[in-house]
Amino acid sequence: MKRLPLKLLISTLFISTAIPAIAEPSGSDFGQQAKATPATRTILVKMDDINYSQKTINVKPGETVRFVLKNEGALMHEFNIGQAASQLAHQRKMAALFKDGTLTPTGMAESIVWHERYGTGDSNPPGYPEVIKAKHEDANAILVEPGTTKEFVWTFPQAGALNFACTLPGHYQAGMVGDFALR
Repeated sequence: MKRLPLKLLISTLFISTAIPAIAEPSGSDFGQQAKATPATRTILVKMDDINYSQKTINVKPGETVRFVLKNEGALMHEFNIGQAASQLAHQRKMAALFKDGTLTPTGMAESIVWHERYGTGDSNPPGYPEVIKAKHEDANAILVEPGTTKEFVWTFPQAGALNFACTLPGHYQAGMVGDFALR
């Protein structure tokens, strides 16, 4: 059995602890992510710096909606569905990801880790790089980088107070928030 070089072991430990992932439960009392079906209604939501194209979106309890999210701004934005309390909690998580460098104003951070390669000869150089991209895994939200379009499908199970917001630092406070009118 070969022993791992200390450098590789330390790099592996660093990567597994340095890049946190945010994971929320996949279902909640205010809805859940869903798969698109032919009957799914599609709503285009444009984002720029710093607002959404809609301030209110009408939905029906039990309805599944495909949101097409187009970021026309210069900054990364988020489309996060939740209640006021969960939006506030998520803002703190996003601020921590910015503070530790996992997220940047325009996207997710990448780090390069050099691995040692075993073997001999010219075909096996002394090392090779691996690019590690940070993850943002939240069942209630999706990040949309500048100039990109993404889809997010959501099923609304009941009436209640729900909103959509960008919880990146300062965006919510600048007014990047809207309401769902469940009827």
